[in-house]
Amino acid sequence: MTEELISTLSRIAGLRVIARTSVIRYKATTKPIIEIGKELGVNTILEGSVRKSGNKIRITAQLIDASSEEHLWAQDYDRDLEDIFTIQSDIAKRIAKALKVRVMQSESLRLEKKATGIPEAYSLYLKGRHSSSTRTEAGLNAAIRYFENALKADPKFALAYTGLADAYSILALLELVPPREAFPKAKIAAEKALALDDRLAEAHVSLALVKFQYEWDWYGAEKEFIRALELNPGYAPAHQYYGDYLKALGRFDDALTEMGQAQSLDPLSLAIDTGVGHVLYLSRQYDRAIEQYRKTVESDPAFIPARLWFGRPYMQKGLFREAIDQLKEAVKLSNESTVSLAMLGQAYASAGQVNEAKEILVRLLERSKKQYVPSYWIALVHMSMGDKDETFAWLERAYHGRAGSFGQTSSQDSTS
Repeated sequence: MTEELISTLSRIAGLRVIARTSVIRYKATTKPIIEIGKELGVNTILEGSVRKSGNKIRITAQLIDASSEEHLWAQDYDRDLEDIFTIQSDIAKRIAKALKVRVMQSESLRLEKKATGIPEAYSLYLKGRHSSSTRTEAGLNAAIRYFENALKADPKFALAYTGLADAYSILALLELVPPREAFPKAKIAAEKALALDDRLAEAHVSLALVKFQYEWDWYGAEKEFIRALELNPGYAPAHQYYGDYLKALGRFDDALTEMGQAQSLDPLSLAIDTGVGHVLYLSRQYDRAIEQYRKTVESDPAFIPARLWFGRPYMQKGLFREAIDQLKEAVKLSNESTVSLAMLGQAYASAGQVNEAKEILVRLLERSKKQYVPSYWIALVHMSMGDKDETFAWLERAYHGRAGSFGQTSSQDSTS
């Protein structure tokens, strides 16, 4: 319910709505409303509860002024589960009215449009999104099953297709499966979503990711990102992934602007904070990148991506001990993931500890015989050891395998 209300409210142009990844941290919190408002940078807060019994659902919702804790609006709903979409639309319109925000006719029609008329499909879709958020291979595979079952219940459920597309894309982006295996499936799902609803911002972002990360269709990807933002400027992932795209093209100022927009919509997102660090690093602002990664790690010391990429600016500044310390922690936290091992091997080689780097290279090559290991990361270790022939051989494999890391890497991303 939280995710869907956020999605519904974000379609109203006059509202800035904080994304789920930030607000979910306050579930069952005892923090005062005033404090939450300051942390999220918002003027009003919607809180409530949902209770389900059989086919009946009871929803309480109240809109509160974050500075005075004054109740601006409150409502209870006792309905059948089939009425849940009508309730969401009603809540969104009443909030807009309470905040004196004008809802355009086109927005009103979008609010009233049901994603699906089948409660079972809707429930499966939400379970799929929850499983996707784990960002683990098991969670993503479970999400795919949920989305597929949702589509069996309702073959015209466009949002379920976007969920399916995103799950496949994330499997490839996290390098859990080969890109050539996952991205084509993601594209098929995204295109089916758009065929059902070409005004669905989420679907345009899903297709943009495939064009950007897999097809390397720069013009087509930007066109999809821009269309998504036209349809829903309050959709944080659209700003975040568009920022990633701009970063890959070396348009660093524009990338920081988009990442800033994503942060304003999802201020507690560690992934977005880490993304800002990437832009600073690739634009050679190493001191600022170090500070950005440090703040993210301090927010959550166990957040692996920030810890992992923390090592890169240290290497560029010749601070190899600091880089190695951060990367050792990333290896430990990630249970020796391929990327963390490769980055540690790069740090060892850059620090002149060639034997340690060779040891990691051997481990990666052995691992590649049993599971998917992106060729790019093996190339990275060879490059750091000064082995040009092997570096280019493995980069050639990465190119033909459409490795995501290969496609995103800026020419400035090297320790030479």
